[in-house]
Amino acid sequence: MTTPLADAAARRAIREDLAATLVVEAAAGTGKTTEMIARIIAVIRTGASRLEQIVAVTFTEKAAGEMKLRLRTELERARQAAAGDERGRLQRALSELEVTRIGSIHSFCADLLRERPIEARIDPLFEVAAEGEAERIYNEAFDRWLQATLGAPTDGVRRMLRRKEPTEALRRAGWALVDRRDFTGAWRRDPFDRDSAIDLLLRDLAAFAALAERVEDPRDKLGALCTKLDRWIAELGRRESVRPRDYDGLEAELT
Repeated sequence: MTTPLADAAARRAIREDLAATLVVEAAAGTGKTTEMIARIIAVIRTGASRLEQIVAVTFTEKAAGEMKLRLRTELERARQAAAGDERGRLQRALSELEVTRIGSIHSFCADLLRERPIEARIDPLFEVAAEGEAERIYNEAFDRWLQATLGAPTDGVRRMLRRKEPTEALRRAGWALVDRRDFTGAWRRDPFDRDSAIDLLLRDLAAFAALAERVEDPRDKLGALCTKLDRWIAELGRRESVRPRDYDGLEAELT
């Protein structure tokens, strides 16, 4: 006996409630694409819409290609099982498959811009950079920015430079920001007293490290950690006996 899926009602609504506008949220691998294809076929079979009037978008061209292949397979399967008007509608959908808008978000937006270049105020002959080309352009811009910034680094960059592989960390952070460049709101930076937080953390770590004196079995993992931490606290004390506390360095060590 097959146990019904916990989201069976939601899946049924996707396939059958064709007059409703639905927002489906689910984790990766739960079958969102499968249900979307089932809804598209149901819409076509009932005559609620034609494939040429449907837009399906994904995040990558690879996923879009896979979706189109799956849709073709399911359309053919549905056509073979249908009869009469339904069969005709599904047959017409198969003939429209190559011109329907199934692609990535970028390709869909590019199509819209090419249809309305004057309103968008762009060159109608523009091209969308491939991912590799976009990354190359970004790396060139990042290298120029980094060279200009190293002469007078901001607080955040200065602190980042104390960490391991700082250049690559900054490069990855910048690349992540590229995906958010269309957000026009100001970035929020809540007040944070870093130096006081580090002082408090070091006091707590010193109290924890003091437990090393109670370790009886050197093979105990927690005891070994306390011992290692106790040595680090002692080394920190020796460093700070000859120079002021280096908060940037400590931030890098503790991160």
